[in-house]
Amino acid sequence: MTVRDEARAPDVLAIGRIGVDVYPLQSGVGLEDVESFGKYLGGSPTNVAVAAARLGHAVAVVTGVGEDPFGRYARRELGRFGVDDRYVVVVPELHTPVTFCEIFPPDDFPLWFYRSPSAPDLRITPDDVDVDAVRSARLLWLTGTGLSEEPSRSAHHAALAARGRSGHTVLDLDYRPMFWADVEAAREQLRAVLPHVTIAVGNREECFVAVGEEDPDRAADALLATGVQIAVVKQGPLGVLAKTRDERVVVPPVVVDVVNGLGAGDGFGGSLCHGLLQGWSLERTLRFANAAGAIVAARLECSTAMPTPPEVEHLLATGEVPAQETRAPAEVRERAAGPSGAPTALTVDDVVELRLRDPRALRARLLARPRHPGPVPGERFLVIAADHPARGAVAVGDDPMAMADRRDLLRRTAVALGRPGVGGFLGTADLVEELAALGALDGKLVYGSMNRGGLAGSAFELDDRFTGYDARGVAEAGLDGGKMLLRIDPQDPASVVTLEACARAVDELADRGLVAMVEPFVSRRVDGRVRNDLTPDAVMRSIAIASGLGRTSAYTWLKLPVVADMERVLSASTLPALILGGDVTGDQDAAMAGWAKALQLPTVRGLVIGRSLLYPPGGDVAAAVDEAVTLL
Repeated sequence: MTVRDEARAPDVLAIGRIGVDVYPLQSGVGLEDVESFGKYLGGSPTNVAVAAARLGHAVAVVTGVGEDPFGRYARRELGRFGVDDRYVVVVPELHTPVTFCEIFPPDDFPLWFYRSPSAPDLRITPDDVDVDAVRSARLLWLTGTGLSEEPSRSAHHAALAARGRSGHTVLDLDYRPMFWADVEAAREQLRAVLPHVTIAVGNREECFVAVGEEDPDRAADALLATGVQIAVVKQGPLGVLAKTRDERVVVPPVVVDVVNGLGAGDGFGGSLCHGLLQGWSLERTLRFANAAGAIVAARLECSTAMPTPPEVEHLLATGEVPAQETRAPAEVRERAAGPSGAPTALTVDDVVELRLRDPRALRARLLARPRHPGPVPGERFLVIAADHPARGAVAVGDDPMAMADRRDLLRRTAVALGRPGVGGFLGTADLVEELAALGALDGKLVYGSMNRGGLAGSAFELDDRFTGYDARGVAEAGLDGGKMLLRIDPQDPASVVTLEACARAVDELADRGLVAMVEPFVSRRVDGRVRNDLTPDAVMRSIAIASGLGRTSAYTWLKLPVVADMERVLSASTLPALILGGDVTGDQDAAMAGWAKALQLPTVRGLVIGRSLLYPPGGDVAAAVDEAVTLL
């Protein structure tokens, strides 16, 4: 993205319709007899964007509104739902469109679109498409309706050309007869773009329009034949079918009492985005998306009906539609701040009770936390690390059990994360979930620790198995990346097992667009204990080995110690590097000086510090963290 952008590239970038939905507050009667209406943000791709934002993703839309009260309302609602509106253009000569519906449950919901002579969202041009945003978004969502008129059609083609079928590029077939001269006109335009997307989604009618097949299996096969990697065919009361070239998944519907079925497909779409970005299996993604769509169908409106992760999990677990959450997403976080600003969403005792009473809620809190916008190019950041206990490494300095007290460790870590300038946390799943429940990870980068099997002091220490997060778990937890420890002892055959496992993890994280943080050392046993060789030559060799892991290095970062001759050491790679804290010593000033010097080097992007800041000499965590932040 351009230098002006202060936020990270969006997880989801949606292009297309926006408007105002005016829905009757009485069902079972025609519009001529309706007595009162509700006003809601609408437009299919906009609703998908809202749904993805409700599920915790960074989302933006490319669309257009009029210079009128409804246009101002639409942009205000985008902000309220956490959707970035920087790519929304204003078209003064056209009004923001309005859509009315009638509600005859369970399956009759006629629509009236007021978009004449055209709508601002169909007036977006190729110049309105930020190609950097299109390229960097983890998922691009487009709809068939955007192809129905120029210049919107050219804008969509420009976006697809810039995208180059990278990442997840999704086309919602979204056939609306009133926007097209005839079926053949729609088919021609849909067929022109299908070879440029990776995923196609539509109901049976939409599939017939696109590829001339209405039978779900034949329709999916025909879509795959155009080049898409995943074909999703929604079958209404028969559920949903999805196919890849080597997998076929059918998921039954989630049965609910339908109030208004109009937004169910958009709720499904937002959750489809969520599952894809989380790296879930196709079946899990479809089950989650079906449940999300069912929740929306059980509610009156569309955008404000989009569910949060706890709501979807509740329906999947109980079969009951949860009571609707009416507050804005930022208020849903169940987070309160104490007088010092430290997060106090739950106490540690509450976490213990939650583990006993409602384990799903612990996970749901992690998924619902506000996400960090992502590192800004040119800025350096501080990550607090606390993944040592999972390796049995609980000693700090002269205290052999310092990190064994979990309440004390959580208190210290929460204090550190609450200090201004701290950007993130690195830890195992237990600590990540506990700190998320405490509210301490709100707005933070979070990296999951992966291979913790090489227990400190064990005979198998260098056979460092992935007993923590794997790439799928990192993605499903909504984390920003995974960290792996790579110790290489040329005399220990177990090193090659860890080497191969790390290479595989680098690939699997890269496939999901997630950072692979590799911490490499050349190591050897001295008197039976593993020691890391911190000479410059040894560190350079370890960097060279780590840099070559996997089939791509595009998402690989290095986590490195401060050693002598750091400028020469870091000439070994162009990969971004984070400096680790190392063992706690009595000379905190010397440690700070070493970090400060390393931060001056061009590939160093920040610090990953654990024990040196959590257990500093004198015990003042806040002061130690504040001093480290000044180095950035």
